[in-house]
Amino acid sequence: MIMKFADVEVGKEYPAQEFVVAEEGIRAYLAAVKDNTELYEKERLVPPAYAAVFARWEAVADEQLADGTVHAKQKFEYYKPIHWGEKLSVKGVVKEAKEKRGMKFVVREVDVYDSEGDLVVVSTITVIFPA
Repeated sequence: MIMKFADVEVGKEYPAQEFVVAEEGIRAYLAAVKDNTELYEKERLVPPAYAAVFARWEAVADEQLADGTVHAKQKFEYYKPIHWGEKLSVKGVVKEAKEKRGMKFVVREVDVYDSEGDLVVVSTITVIFPA
């Protein structure tokens, strides 16, 4: 489904989706970014930037943005380390929709929980819809 600004519902929650942090994915990511930090392998820690793989809107919503939509910014807040092989629960909510100076902004939040139910990452994503 193509998401348009007129369709955005502030407060709409998207059901949790499961994401397993696979070792192959971590290894491929570390190789791609040429990160040889021994701590990730030794402690089997997920590198912080890897959250962009699972803490994104597409992980919770079956929506595509309209042509011309701009991914304006994304912020990550980390609360607890994530380890290889962990099963995560990823949920989303639309936090805000507003028009400012002729531009249409939407702020969406993705919350990521570990298998114990603890919050591990929050991703706040701002997009600008075409006029």
